[in-house]
Amino acid sequence: MPLSRQTISYARLFDDLHVLLAVHRCGSMTRAAEELDTTTSTVSRQMARLRAELGIAPFVKSDGEWIVNPRLAALIETFEHADGMIFSELTRVIESAPDEARDIRIGALPAIISHLLVPALGTLWETHAHLRPIFETRVYEAGLGMSDVALVFTPPERGRLKTRRCGVFPFALYAPRGWRKGDGWASLTDRYAAQYAAARRAFFGREAALKADSFSQIIPAMQSLGLACVLPTVMAGDAPDLVHVPGSGLDVTLDLHLIYHESRSDDEDLRAVVSWILRHMSALPNPAEELHDMQSHVRTIRG
Repeated sequence: MPLSRQTISYARLFDDLHVLLAVHRCGSMTRAAEELDTTTSTVSRQMARLRAELGIAPFVKSDGEWIVNPRLAALIETFEHADGMIFSELTRVIESAPDEARDIRIGALPAIISHLLVPALGTLWETHAHLRPIFETRVYEAGLGMSDVALVFTPPERGRLKTRRCGVFPFALYAPRGWRKGDGWASLTDRYAAQYAAARRAFFGREAALKADSFSQIIPAMQSLGLACVLPTVMAGDAPDLVHVPGSGLDVTLDLHLIYHESRSDDEDLRAVVSWILRHMSALPNPAEELHDMQSHVRTIRG
């Protein structure tokens, strides 16, 4: 039987809604359990309790996927907004202890984290030494997940999220010197690269020789096994023995969008991090230039 104002336990409901929000933002109970440092069975029990308390299922199946019940959409949106505002107010409360480290969760492509954000941390700490970035891998996810701020290729279509286009991110086909079309190639796993698989198979004329979860795993394999791969240009520039292969039709430049929840708009820590990210994303190469100019020390394969 659904709760009434007389019987509702707001402390318990708040806890259950926090878990529901985590599942909604992470996309699965398993991932939410990891973020909440608990078990999938605990998350499942809380969702069952919430169903009993509200009298409706927290999730429904749509096009083969589990989504938040539309009847709860306004409730979870309100809770998410309140949760963000509470977090921002707590930040203001503890600003009176400037030496206390404060976490800020930043989601982005690993190449952006390793090649653009981590090297620039010194400039953030010059003015905000109390901030402790927690970098989280995000590849093609469109939403915010459990991050405070994220860089995504696809801006979200729903939710009360602030979105800023912050630049572009180019990828291009690279290979060891001496590689020729018809030789082997490598790819990210289908989880990340499925949308590009058909075009790449058509160009290479065969299936990938190997697949991996990250470019940092692929680059050593390219070097030792003589394989080609479409890489972020910022990473290829660190491997002078890899050279750009022109004319493949596989090079692509993707727009990058910075997103955060609107309830955090007045959060001084978050605003500082957003400004810092936007400033350093300007270090990305300009896709209007030639690739060999963008990566000036990388030679290009001809023919």
